[in-house]
Amino acid sequence: MKHWLPLLASLAAPLLIVLAVVAVQHREGRERSQALPPLLVGSGLIISAAVGRRRHRGRLLEALQASRQKQP
Repeated sequence: MKHWLPLLASLAAPLLIVLAVVAVQHREGRERSQALPPLLVGSGLIISAAVGRRRHRGRLLEALQASRQKQP
């Protein structure tokens, strides 16, 4: 079970978006707005992860460039 946990965690946000889209299609009228929170949460998680990865890569690149400049 431990090796499945990271896989499930990585699929949680996309599956939340899919669930929200399906819910929007099956609901009518004002009830469709009830599917917006999972859509926004899933989108926010994906965007947050992408921004975090970008920042982390930037920091790694800066550290690599700094270590190369220090070498004689």
